[in-house]
Formats: sequence, structure tokens, C-alpha cells
Amino acid sequence: MKESQNIEKSLLNIDKKISVVVSLLLRLVNNSKEATFKDQIKDLASFGLNSAEIADIIGKKVGYVSKELSELKKIK
Repeated sequence: MKESQNIEKSLLNIDKKISVVVSLLLRLVNNSKEATFKDQIKDLASFGLNSAEIADIIGKKVGYVSKELSELKKIK
């Protein structure tokens, strides 16, 4: 039973990451301007990624991403 739960969790993580990749690719195709780090962080956060996952994807430190997310929350 535990093994099936681990498999299900792994599949959900894979699905989440594929959804992010597809969404980012669509954004690149449909938008000629280059996205800023803040735009990328906002988009990735909207897909449910945490600060560490976002930092890994965009190549920035977790502290930087956390700061940007905090500023984005203030704007809302």
C-alpha cells in the first residue's frame, strides 16, 4: 500500500513539473518580450512551486526568490 502511495506522489510531482514546462513554453511562443526574473517567479509560483523549486529553475538563490515572492504578495 505504501509503495502505491509513493508512486502516486511521484506521478503528481512529474505532472506538476510537466504542466509548468508546457505553460512556460506557451508563454515564450506567445510573447515576444523577454520575461524578467520577477515575471518568471510570479508565473512559477502560480503553478504551485515553492521558493526552493523556483530558485533551482531560474538559477537564483532561495533568499532572492523569497524576497521577490514577498514583494509580489504586498502588491496583491
